[in-house]
Amino acid sequence: MHFLVFLILGLLVPSTISIKVQLSTGTIEGKELNATYSPFGNQSSLVFFGIPYVEPPLGDLRFRKPRPPIPWDGILETKAYKPACMSNATKTYKNGIGGPISEDCLYANVFTNKYCMKNKNCSVMIAIHGGGFLFESASAFNPEILINNFVGQNRNIVVVSINYRVGVFGFGHLAGDQGDRNMGLFDIMAGVKWVRKEINNFGGIKDRITLAGHSAGAGLIVAFSNSPLTKGLIHQQIIMSGPLPNVSKKSNYKGFTRMAQIVKCLPEDSGFGVLSKKQVHDTYSCLREKSSQELLDAEMYVLMNTTYYFGAPHIDGQFIVDYPDRLFAAKSVFPINTLIGTTTAELRETIYITDPKNADLKEALLKNMCEHIGYEIYTEKEKFVDNCFTYYSNGTQAQFLSDDMEFYSRAISVASIHVSNNTKVYMYSYAYSGAGRAFNKYLDVPSPHHSEDLIYIFGTHRGVFAPKDYVIEQIYSGVFADFVNFEDPSPSENQKWLQYTPEKREHFVIDFDQNFTMPGMRENYYAEALKFWSGAGKKTFSEQYSPSYDTFIITNLVSPIVSHLNNVSSDVDKTLEQTEKLFFERENYLEKLKLERKFELEGKKRGNSEKWKGKKTAARMGNEIGIQERDGGAEEAGGGGGINILLIIFAGTLLGGILYVTISHFCLHHRSREGYQLLK
Repeated sequence: MHFLVFLILGLLVPSTISIKVQLSTGTIEGKELNATYSPFGNQSSLVFFGIPYVEPPLGDLRFRKPRPPIPWDGILETKAYKPACMSNATKTYKNGIGGPISEDCLYANVFTNKYCMKNKNCSVMIAIHGGGFLFESASAFNPEILINNFVGQNRNIVVVSINYRVGVFGFGHLAGDQGDRNMGLFDIMAGVKWVRKEINNFGGIKDRITLAGHSAGAGLIVAFSNSPLTKGLIHQQIIMSGPLPNVSKKSNYKGFTRMAQIVKCLPEDSGFGVLSKKQVHDTYSCLREKSSQELLDAEMYVLMNTTYYFGAPHIDGQFIVDYPDRLFAAKSVFPINTLIGTTTAELRETIYITDPKNADLKEALLKNMCEHIGYEIYTEKEKFVDNCFTYYSNGTQAQFLSDDMEFYSRAISVASIHVSNNTKVYMYSYAYSGAGRAFNKYLDVPSPHHSEDLIYIFGTHRGVFAPKDYVIEQIYSGVFADFVNFEDPSPSENQKWLQYTPEKREHFVIDFDQNFTMPGMRENYYAEALKFWSGAGKKTFSEQYSPSYDTFIITNLVSPIVSHLNNVSSDVDKTLEQTEKLFFERENYLEKLKLERKFELEGKKRGNSEKWKGKKTAARMGNEIGIQERDGGAEEAGGGGGINILLIIFAGTLLGGILYVTISHFCLHHRSREGYQLLK
């Protein structure tokens, strides 16, 4: 209790020491701030909150790429965080009550110390927050934790955190190639360029910059470091539990278009087709006249009360030039030093398949998931489905399917592509499951969960620390600090961290026994997952999706299924009514794909030159029964001629299939409801 009181008082004591720094745009005045919570001693820092790194994205600059900051006269006070970018404030601040949000939010925060200011020789770490591209903020980081873990303890790292636009403000766009896109990524690039220009004024070295992020923040770093626009801007990257962004050319345009319809900047019946140049101009002009709160309310309405989503960044031809899988296959990236890792129980989204209450549905649920993945994004569909079902039928293996696909196999891809003669790549697997009350657990899943290790790095989801947790924090954050400073995360000379190679997949297991000793090096990081997913086959990159979707994200596939099984929405952003609509929409879409595939294979078997008309006929017939794209003609009508014998056979097959699917859906629906009622 005495320590808790001391901690609270330490955080509330205002600083009386200020310090001025001259930048290229003007003079700023920060303050001295001490981190007093750790039993390892107080750590002192010079902090500068809310430094403008670009011009505020207001008025005509809304939905546009960032512009350089405007110089100011006099002294700009930088002693308090600026508001977070427009987002769900409760989710962003994670405190139950929210905090300030604003469209005027593009500011940087710098944490340095007297040693760095004097010697001008300190490494730099830029922290990129996560939040699913929809929320969170640099303004939500606890400054004392950043100071203790990186600036203090003689680690002498200059830490910079930056806000970037999220949601419709940062990643929304209309169909087609018109208008600025991926504004959030361009914000981050502008922030990095600002750091390179100004960091010497804070004691940092511009050529020793490490970009560090978790989850969506890590995904943005992957997109950043693989872009042709960013070569040479950073020295290293830290990728924590960050799968590659599930990007497509269409990502976010449906949700953004629906938002524009809600605020009456597009007609309700405008659909989702490509707009004319004038329509795009008029729509953006209208959106720029709306208040930021009106647009945020519309975004949140779309998320909760429609079947549409806002997802990851999208392929814009500039920042992101192609699908990451294709870029990696072509080795079209610029290797840099990389520290990358995952937790051993990331999201476990497919754990519902092995849930004992769904035991009688296990095989059906697994096959359904394998079919969705295989038919929606792979070319050799039947082969993928068979192999997927065989591999994940073993015991409780199915619960790892989503993590294997989204985290572990992709971590291997990222690590492998950055291996070169001139780079150092290190991989870790975080296995410590003893955090207990130190982690504010937000889902009932196994430990260590996605973001559980962040409590010891950035403080996110931090609960009540026991004495052991401060020791773990010192050791674990030291791994990251050593990588930033020395390009080597080895905990000690007696426990060396070997560099990763694609052949052996060396990785360091981070766990702690009662003496705080870690297991150390192992080989063959997720060997079985790699064996399956590396041989899964080629992806289609077709840009064809279920009507409410504009990219393939497994979370958005799993959520409607789990909601349907439990009769309770498992998606915090959607009502049960919307998840039910998505469930049946996605299942109907799967049947459409399977029918198209059947026609395709039958056509190839006959060697008929008309084989592709079967697919077009299936698409047309699917449209007639309500399985259709809602984007103004994305599905080609195709085909010719009148009704013939083959078409009648196809129609019979289709109607029989639909009848079968309807009955199956009813049975599954009924059984899941019945099971849920028995558990209540």
